[in-house]
This record gives sequence, C-alpha cells and structure tokens, in this order.
Amino acid sequence: MQGIMPALRGRGRPLFASTTMSFPDLSDRRAHDRRPLRIVAHVLLPNDRAFEVRTLDIGAGGMGILASANPKPGTSFAIQFTLPSKSGASGAPLQIKVKVANSVLGMDEGGFKIGLQFLGLDPATERVLRQFLQ
Repeated sequence: MQGIMPALRGRGRPLFASTTMSFPDLSDRRAHDRRPLRIVAHVLLPNDRAFEVRTLDIGAGGMGILASANPKPGTSFAIQFTLPSKSGASGAPLQIKVKVANSVLGMDEGGFKIGLQFLGLDPATERVLRQFLQ
C-alpha cells in the first residue's frame, strides 16, 4: 500500500481521507417488525387508475411492495390486497391508505422496492393485521 499512496496524492495531500467512515444506525428505522408476505396487491391511484404490484413484507405500521413504477417519497394512494388466513384460505380484502416512505431500485427483483407507511387504519383493519402478524 505504501507504493500506491504517493500516486493517490494530489497537490501534496491525499485524495482519499484515511479516516474511518461511520454510517448511521439504520436498525431503528422501522417502528414495527415485518413479516414476509408474497402476494399480489393492487395500487389504487386517485385518478381511478390501478396497477398490480407484488408484496414483499408487512408489519403493523406498513408494508413493502415491488413495482415497476418509482413513486416519490410522500406520495399517497390506496393499496388493496387479501391476507391469507392461518389455514391458507383467502381472507377478506383490505384497502388501506398508504404513503411512500422510500423507494429503491431492486436490481435482483426487477423493479422498485417501495416502503409504504399505513395511514389512518380503522380498528377493524388493525385487528385483522394484528391477527395475521401473530
């Protein structure tokens, strides 16, 4: 490394700092744990358009989806999906208002991985989610 260092200097000082980089602790970004959920869901846009997405995971406060579009953080819409029951049977469809928390290109997944935050859950929907997550 000693032989390389002189080549990495510019105008008498190193081009790269030799200090240790620190990264923010991202472990507490979510308020709730998530459970894997791989089903089809439908994004319902305000202009009466809808498109199909795949879910990735779900928790009490939000869910992850995989979509071909890349919405901006803060974008709100509704998402509709049906949670499977513990017996594997189909349950009642849920429609929940959500807000985009983040969106990143998932190179291996072939779309954008989008983190959604649930907005204004009614008590019945909260109960269904809680039962599913147990």
